[in-house]
Amino acid sequence: MKPTLLKNLFRLTLALALASALPAADRIELADGSVVYGKLIGAEAGKFKVETAFAGTIEIAQDKIRSFTTDEAVNVQLATGSTVLGQVQVSPAGIAVVAKDGQVTADPAKVAAIWRAGVDSPETRQLKERAVKAERKWAYEASVAINGRTGGSERFAGALGLKATLESAQDKLIFVLQAEKARDNGVETANRQFAGADYSSFFDEKDVWYARTSIEKDKIKDLDLRSTTAFGVGRKLIKKKLQDLELRAGVSYIYENYANGTKFDSPGLDLALIHGYTFHNGRLNNLLGYTPAFKNFSNYRVHHETTYEMPITASLWKLKTGISNDYTSIPQPGIKRLDTLYFTSLILNWK
Repeated sequence: MKPTLLKNLFRLTLALALASALPAADRIELADGSVVYGKLIGAEAGKFKVETAFAGTIEIAQDKIRSFTTDEAVNVQLATGSTVLGQVQVSPAGIAVVAKDGQVTADPAKVAAIWRAGVDSPETRQLKERAVKAERKWAYEASVAINGRTGGSERFAGALGLKATLESAQDKLIFVLQAEKARDNGVETANRQFAGADYSSFFDEKDVWYARTSIEKDKIKDLDLRSTTAFGVGRKLIKKKLQDLELRAGVSYIYENYANGTKFDSPGLDLALIHGYTFHNGRLNNLLGYTPAFKNFSNYRVHHETTYEMPITASLWKLKTGISNDYTSIPQPGIKRLDTLYFTSLILNWK
C-alpha cells in the first residue's frame, strides 16, 4: 500500500475519531443563513430555547427560524394538535419528524411546542403550576401582651389574639379573635372582645371580590354589640413581591346595641385601603377604613391601624408593635370620638 494512501486513511480515521468524540448538537438555521448549534431545550409561545456553549441559554424567535434538526428524539406538537416523538431532520417542506412508525413533515412555523423526552409538556407544566398556585395552606398566629405595675400605682393591661389564615395564590380567608382588658388604680380602662372573618378572591390578575363580617363588644364604650357585614370589590393598585396596596369599595350593614338601650342599624358604604411592605428585617402593615351609614352620612366610623412586625427567630417568634385609632363621629354620651391604642405584643406563628 502506498504511503500516500496510508496517510489519507490515517487522517480519515483520526477525523472520524475526533468527530465521534465531540458532543452531538442540535442545529438551528436562521432565516438570514446563520446557524446556531446547541441543545434545543424546548419551544413554546413562539420562542425556541437553546442551550449553547458560547452564550449559555438563549431564546430565538420562531419566525426567525428557517429549519432545525435534533440529534435525539424530541416531542414535537404541531398547530393541528398532533404530537410526534422523533428525531427532527431537514426536509423539502421544512422539517421531518422521524418516528419509529414513520415520519411527519411540516413547516417550522407550524410547530406549536417542543419538549425533550421524559419532560412534561408545556400544557402539563402549566396545569401543575396552576395546581400549586391553587393549593391552600393554613398559617396560624397567637399573640400576647401583658403589662403590670404595683407600688405607687396599680396598673394592669393585657391582650390576647388568635389569627388563622387559609391562603392560596387565588384567594385568602382570615379568621381573627381578640380580647383586651386593662385597669388603672382600680378603674377599668379597657374591656373589649372582637371576632371577625375576611374572605377575598381574585377574579382576574389585579381585581378581587371580598366579603367580611365581624362582631364586637366594648364595655368602656357602653357597646353591648356591634355587628358589621360587608361585601364588594377591590383593586390591587400595587402587586409586587415586597409591596402590596389594595383599594376596596363595597356596601355594608351595621347593627349596634348599647348598654343604655340605644340601638342603631343601617346599610352603608364600606371603603378601605390596605397596604403592606416587606423590609429586610420586618414588615409594615397599614389599614384605613371608612364606613358611613346611608341613614345619616354624618354618622360614620373611621378605623386606622399601623403595625410593624420584626422576626425574633427564623420561623416561630415575632415582635409586633403599632398604633390603632378608632373614630366614631356620633358617639354615645360621655364617650370620646377618638380612641387611640398603642400596643406591643409577642407573636408565635406556625404552619
